[in-house]
Amino acid sequence: MERRERRDGTYSYRVRYRTPDGRFRSRSFARRSEAADYERQVLSQRRRGDWVDPQRGRATLGAVWAEYQSGGISHLRATTQAGYRHAWKHIEPTFGAWPVAKIEHADVAEWVTALSARLGTDTVRKAHGVLSRVLDYAAATRRVPVNVARGVRLPKRAPIRERILTVEEVHALAEAMPQDRDIVLSLAYMGLRWSELAALRVEDVNLTRRRVHVVQRATEVDGRIDVDQPKSRAGHRYVPIPQLLVPALTVRLAGRPRDALVFASPEGDYLRVRNWRRRAGFDRALEQLGMAATPHDLRRTFGSLARMAGADLRFIQKAMGHESITTTARIYAHLYDDELDTIAAALDGLYTAGEAAREI
Repeated sequence: MERRERRDGTYSYRVRYRTPDGRFRSRSFARRSEAADYERQVLSQRRRGDWVDPQRGRATLGAVWAEYQSGGISHLRATTQAGYRHAWKHIEPTFGAWPVAKIEHADVAEWVTALSARLGTDTVRKAHGVLSRVLDYAAATRRVPVNVARGVRLPKRAPIRERILTVEEVHALAEAMPQDRDIVLSLAYMGLRWSELAALRVEDVNLTRRRVHVVQRATEVDGRIDVDQPKSRAGHRYVPIPQLLVPALTVRLAGRPRDALVFASPEGDYLRVRNWRRRAGFDRALEQLGMAATPHDLRRTFGSLARMAGADLRFIQKAMGHESITTTARIYAHLYDDELDTIAAALDGLYTAGEAAREI
């Protein structure tokens, strides 16, 4: 610590220190006690290895996000990057102009509460996740000592209850869309994601073995189609083709080159779900039938139909490409409610057998 005399005869106290990159920095205080406290803080942080540069902590969160975006997420898939940018729109109005070192745990908790009052649970959790990643980056670059977003209580996800169609509803919808009947049935009986169905090529379909090899997905991102591999190892999979689909797919594939898209737009391009819904009359058919559903609900329907056919949870997980069986259980656990009665009946049987043995 160094005492320095000002022009008016008063003194200031300067703490001079070396940063981890070898540069010297200093900070002045009007009181000796404040300078001593700061000096002890710097020394303590350096001993623990969590020293942060006060100068770097003055950078706004918006500036840190821009730096993180250019380097920290540039290697991610286009759809993931788009999700991050969308989440940032919920972060920037509150924290974009804040110096990153000024953001505290209570501020993040208050922000989460405010978001939860007007946005859905998944949107809030995704926005918090992106904020937490940016603050992790700020800590890694020694702008802040810790990530203050960690440990903030988040809204709980409600059980997923999406529209699941019956067999009769699936076939009624398919018959109401004769030109795209095989698309409706493929979604409902193979459980493909729309992006997987849109990327499917002739060479990926083996009608002899009745298998579809899922190796790509075509996702619309900011108005353009991004073609990439499945986002997880589980997404790269073989899916069984029910016999009922073979005749329609045989017609669809006849005379087409191996690298041709199985399901394409009239122009021969990748199918875009919004355009397809309008062109194929998907929503019009639903209205005529008095039904409400989305193409993604047809994928969910596959899990329900597979369960009704006797498939266990692990088969459904594998066929649908869920990375974690927890995801499958969260979506389809209610389909196993009927087994509770089976368990109860089995326990009653054990009790009855025991009673009979005791009477003997």
